[in-house]
Order: sequence, then C-alpha cells, then structure tokens
Amino acid sequence: MSTSSSTPSSPPVIHKSPWGEVPDLFVGNIAQFVRESPHINRKLDKKILIDAKTNQAIRGRQLFNFTARLSWVLRTKYKIEYDDVVCLFAPNSVWTPIIHHGVLSRGAILSPANIAYNPEELHYQIKTANAKLALVGDAHLETARKALKVGPNNCVKIVPISRLIKDIKFAKGVENPVPLEGDVAKDKIAYLCFSSGTSGTPKGVMTTHYNMTSNAQQQFYCFNKALLNGNNVYGAVLPMSHIFGLTKFVYSTLYVASTIVVFEKFDFPLLLSSILKYNINVLHVVPPILVLFAKSPLVDKYAIKGRLNHIFTGAAPAGKEIIALAEARTGAHISQGYGLTESSPVTHLYSYDEQAYDQNSIGWLIASCEARLVTDEGTDAAVGERGELWIRGPNIMKGYLNNPAATAETLTSDGFLKTGDVAIRVADGQYYIVDRKKELIKSKGHQVAPAELEALLLDHPDVVDVAVVGVHVSELGTELPRAFLVIREKTDPLEIKKWFDSKVARHKRLWGGIVVLDAIPKSPSGKILRRLLRDRKDDKAIGFTLAEPKL
Repeated sequence: MSTSSSTPSSPPVIHKSPWGEVPDLFVGNIAQFVRESPHINRKLDKKILIDAKTNQAIRGRQLFNFTARLSWVLRTKYKIEYDDVVCLFAPNSVWTPIIHHGVLSRGAILSPANIAYNPEELHYQIKTANAKLALVGDAHLETARKALKVGPNNCVKIVPISRLIKDIKFAKGVENPVPLEGDVAKDKIAYLCFSSGTSGTPKGVMTTHYNMTSNAQQQFYCFNKALLNGNNVYGAVLPMSHIFGLTKFVYSTLYVASTIVVFEKFDFPLLLSSILKYNINVLHVVPPILVLFAKSPLVDKYAIKGRLNHIFTGAAPAGKEIIALAEARTGAHISQGYGLTESSPVTHLYSYDEQAYDQNSIGWLIASCEARLVTDEGTDAAVGERGELWIRGPNIMKGYLNNPAATAETLTSDGFLKTGDVAIRVADGQYYIVDRKKELIKSKGHQVAPAELEALLLDHPDVVDVAVVGVHVSELGTELPRAFLVIREKTDPLEIKKWFDSKVARHKRLWGGIVVLDAIPKSPSGKILRRLLRDRKDDKAIGFTLAEPKL
C-alpha cells in the first residue's frame, strides 16, 4: 500500500517542471509583446490569417496597422478608456485577433462571450463584467439587443463587427500600445473570460497581461523548434471566445508567424477540404472532433491521411482507443494536454522531444510551473497515489472578479490553484487525470456547473427535486448533462426537457436525457450524492439518443 509522502505538519512536496524556468519572462502589454515579435517582423508580407471559406487574408503588417487603428477608434469614437470593459460576442474571423489586440493595446479589458449564449446568459456576463461596449457579430445582433433588455447593465452601445471593420479601415489615426511598465502588467487585467470554477454559476476570471504573455512563453520554451516554426499551418476550429482557442490562435501560434486558417464555426467537411487546400498540418481540437477523425466516413472521402503532422487535444480527456483510431486514419501524431481558464490555460503538455510519452497521460508540468498533489487528508500524495492537482506559476489568474469567497476557495495563501481534478504522478514525471473532485460537467469542451442547471430546473412548477450530473458517452467523446428528477404526477418529462433546452446555450442542454426517480440520493447533511448517480449504468434516459448532439 502506498503512503503519503508528507504529513499535514511537514513541509509540502512541491514538484518542479522538467523544463525548469523560462528565462527573462516578458513583462508588459501583451499587444506590445505581439508587436515586438521577431517572427512576424521578419515576415510582414506573409499571410498569417486566412478565412477558410472566403480566402480573405490578413498579412503581418496589416495585423499591426489595423490593431493601431482600432486602438485609436476605440478612444476617439467609442470613448473607451483605460480599464473599461469591452464584451466581444462574435464568431471566429480573421478580424478576431485584431479586435483582441486593439482592445488590449488601448489598455481596456476584453470579455469574450460564447456565441451559443441566449439573451439571459449574455446579459449575466455583460452585467457581471460591467461591460461598457459590446462588439457583436452581425448574425448575433438580435440576441445582444435582447440581452441588454433583460435587466440593468452599464453597456452603452452595441457595435456590429461589420461597422467596426469599416471604422478600422477608414480610421484617420493610429495609436501604439499603452505601456505597462514595471510590474503593472502583473496586476493589470487583460481578460475576463467566464468559468464555472470548481462549482456554481460562471465567474469572471481575472487574467492579467503577465499571465497571458507568460503562458505563451512557457509553451514556446517547452516545444522548442517544433512550435517556433513559421512554416506550420494551423486550422483554427476552436472558438477564440474560449481560453483554449484564444491563447492558441490570438497569441502563441500568431506570435511565431505561422499561418492560421480561421473557421467561423465548426464545419467538418470544410475542415477536411481545407486541410488539402491550405496544407493544414497542425490542429488543436476537443475530443468530440477527435471522434469524428476516428469514425467519420468523410475522413476517407477526403483522403487526408499523411497531411496532418500533429493533433493536440484538450479541454476534456480523450480515450486511448479513440486516439489510436484517429492516428491510424490521419497519420498524425496525437497528444493530450491539460489546462484551465484559471491557468491561462496550459499547465501540462507533451514535447516532441520526449519518446516515452503515454497517450493516456496529460504530459509533463510546463516550464516555470510548480505542482502539488494533495490527498483528502491534506497530505502530499506519493508517486502513483491520487491527489488533487494544485498548480502555481506566472500563468495563474489574479482571482475571480468581485468574488473574494470563490477566490479564497480556489487559490491558496501561497499561490497554488486548486484545480478540482484528481491526478497521479508517475516516476518519470508524467501526470494522469483519474477523477474529478469538482462537480463540473465537461460538455463538448465547455465547463458546465450542475448547480446552474439545477437552479433553472427547479423553476419549473412540476419539478420537485433535481440533480444534474455528466454522463460520459464514449461514442461522442464527451460528457453530456443528464437530469435526475422528482416530478409531480402526470408530468411529461419530455415537456420539461423541451422547456429547459429552450432556455440555455446548446452545450448546457440535457443531451444526456432525463431519468425520473422517487427521491434524489443525499447524505445526512443534505448533499447530493452525485457519484451514486454517475455510477448508474442501466438507466433508460428519456430524450437521449446518440444521434441528437451535434457540434
């Protein structure tokens, strides 16, 4: 039997990264960090952003010029000042990185919102973030206008992205990034992405300029020449409103002047044809997309085998069998990583130089990071023993916006982030996620808090009691929300599902169906025993079919 490597009173066991420390981390405005990229500055005429559908391209010099113009427009036309919050509610486009850089160059804060949000969810983010301005994709204007009418907020204007692009093109002035000298960048908020944390409703994650520039450099340092290669062509299928796609395509791959083929939304046939058309050789995906590469007959139709060199997957675990199938059909090397919104996001990855990588693992701890594995008893886990993964480094968030209680629950006094994920660390330093301490559901790459769904379900007059858990569906490579309900007599569960699904974003819908129970299992103190519900294998969930969920 393994024993813990410490007692609650002994010094903590702190694990270091095998890559050590990144020397001379950049401290300053992240827009300035991009502007000073030696890779882009050597290739100013290179097309670095290309629209997969229209072939519209943005060159390096245009990226810098349009960013400077937008910063001027935000100040002069829209009266955006230092530390004002701008909400971006729009799908991916070649203009997305420019908008990010322009807002941050101005010294303002960007709060990207999921385009799947309904008016109530968008209103919650705009109000909580205290956004002054909303930049909105033209197809999503109706949702945004309704959102501002849901309740009080301080957003004074909605600007369609098409109008913003015209403003940029016809701007009469330019502005350089606001300097963040000394240690200002370590405290200055760049982003307010929203995360459910370890539980509860979504919270604004205060991510600083230093968090973002550090994580980009941490990745560069570990990947070495494999990532610092401007000849790579990336397929940007992940939404840049999510921290995974944001970090990858707005910063790290852009910084090294790789070509980024941008997809407005996920379209698998378009992705496959674009791999051939644009010679895409690197992808970052979530497990449900990996399942398509493993099983969809379209992969054979488009004959992409041998075209992809690498596929990185994250946001949720991917099964080894799915990875093996996808590798066999694409010829790509596939590896998993790990990260959270609260860590900006990457904390673990695989380096091309390592030959002993186990595809079930999340790789090694990233450079300039430290980790602890803490048991339920508060001791440090021994090699191969389970413990909650805690992480400390320059990429760890400042805290949750206006929520000191949640911040105190998540960040320790000595700077460790409690991830809520249970992991083991083996002798060679690889980490494996084996369980989840937190209650979150990871649905299609998004975090979903059961408490949020339960609160809405209890608003239905025929729901007496409720518990929501995630059920893993291996065929789809994702967890799906499933509701266990106690309902009044003669109530139709499908009507409840239809009512609920109309009120939430697509990834929060009850794709896992509904199971009706006589009582929700609870502890003597009244806590829902979710593990008992997750362990139920023979339920015939009402409203669940494998054909329903779509990306």
